[in-house]
Amino acid sequence: MTRSTRPTAANGSAARKASAAKRPASASSNGGSALPSPLHGGLAAVAATWFGEIRGRVRRLGEGEAAVGPAAPDLIHDLRIYVRRLCALSDLLPRAPGARPLRRALRQEVAWAMQPLARARDWDVFMAEVLPRLCEAEPDFDRQTSMQRAGTRSAVVHAEMYASLRSERFDGVVRLLRERSEELHGAMAEHTAKDLYRAIRRRLGRWDAALRDDLDAAGQGARRQHRTRIRAKRLRYASEALLQLCPSRRLERYAKALAGLQAALGNTQDLRTAARLGQDTCVSLASGKLARQRLDDTCRRLRRPAEAAARKAARRFLRSPAFWSGAKQGQVTRRLAEGAPARLPAAA
Repeated sequence: MTRSTRPTAANGSAARKASAAKRPASASSNGGSALPSPLHGGLAAVAATWFGEIRGRVRRLGEGEAAVGPAAPDLIHDLRIYVRRLCALSDLLPRAPGARPLRRALRQEVAWAMQPLARARDWDVFMAEVLPRLCEAEPDFDRQTSMQRAGTRSAVVHAEMYASLRSERFDGVVRLLRERSEELHGAMAEHTAKDLYRAIRRRLGRWDAALRDDLDAAGQGARRQHRTRIRAKRLRYASEALLQLCPSRRLERYAKALAGLQAALGNTQDLRTAARLGQDTCVSLASGKLARQRLDDTCRRLRRPAEAAARKAARRFLRSPAFWSGAKQGQVTRRLAEGAPARLPAAA
C-alpha cells in the first residue's frame, strides 16, 4: 500500500512576483512568443520545486544505509513519487524544438534508475505492511522466521539500490531531470498562456479518456491493472501541479478521486507482489518448510476483497465528471488561460 505524498506549494519568488504583476499581453509584439504569465512562471516553479525534492532525497540516501537508518523507506518512497511527478509534468508540457532525443533519453534513463528503487520499495511494503497481514490471515506462517528471511533478502536488495545511487549513471539521470526542469520555462515561453492552457487541457483530456477506456474494458488482469494505475498516477500528478497554481474544489475532488483509484489498484498490486516475494520467505510452523502453496492461497483469498474494492473505486471514478473534458473550467480557466494572477496555496 503506497503512502500519499501531497505536493508542497511551489510559489517561490518568481511566482509571487508574477501574481503581483499586471495582466500580461497575449503575445510579444516582435516575435509572437508569450510574455511571462502566472501559468508559465507557476509551472516552472513547480518543476523547480519538485526537482529540489528529488535532489534532496538523492543526497540524503547517498549518505548510505548506516547514516539514513529507519528513515530509508520514506526517503525511497518520496524519491520515487517526486520523480514520477516531474516526469508527468515533463510529459504534459511542450519541449523546445529539437529536444526529442533528450525526451527519449530521459525516459530510458529514468526507467533504469527506478528499477532498484522499486525493488527496495517492494520489500519495504512487504515487510512493514503485507507480511504481517499474511501472518494474521494464515496462523500456520512462522512470523519470526519469515520476517528474518525477508529481512535478509531485503538487505541485499537495498545494498544494490545504494550502489546504484552512487553510480555515475544515476548521477547522469539526476542531471537529465535537472536539465528538463530548467528547460521547461523556455519551452513554454513559445506559447501564450491561453494556447498553453488549451494544449495542456487537451492532453489531460486524452489521458483521462484513455484511463476511462481502461477502466471500462472487460477484465482487469495484472498487466492491465498495472497500466491503469500508471495512467491514474500520471493524470493525478499533472492535475495536482495545476491545482497548486489555482485552488479549485472541483479539481481537488478530481485529484482525490484519482488518488483513491490509485490506492485501490495499489492494494491488489501489493498482494501480487507479496505472492512473489513470499515464495522464499514464508515458512510453515507445522513443517518448518517454505509454505509456497499456502502463501498463494492466502494471497488469493486476500486479493478478492481488494479487487472488489478496486472495481468499486473504478465505478466511482467513471461516474465522476471528466474535469479536463468538461465544457467549462470556471476559475481554473480564468486564472490560468486568461492570465489572471494565480492564487497559490500556502506552504504546508
